[in-house]
Amino acid sequence: MYTLISYLLVVGSAIGVGLLIKLPLLPERPMRHSWTISAVFPTAVIALGLLAIFFQLGIRGFYQGMDLAIIIGILTALFAKYLFEDAFPKPESEESNE
Repeated sequence: MYTLISYLLVVGSAIGVGLLIKLPLLPERPMRHSWTISAVFPTAVIALGLLAIFFQLGIRGFYQGMDLAIIIGILTALFAKYLFEDAFPKPESEESNE
């Protein structure tokens, strides 16, 4: 039960902090071809993945993972806003290759 609460906390904190630092909630349309960083994707997805990795490694934090979930959510939102494009640059568009 604590694991489910931790997953909900990590998604909530990642989306909440993402919206506080002015990330859009959803990417621009069409979403499949969009490289816009948003609060839902990739921020919350990265946060869920990192928390799952920490849980699999046996790192739970102090309060059955709930404190770890909030910290990961905050750090992931900050990473997505300020460092994501440095780590993963946008691909060149197909029109520029012609």
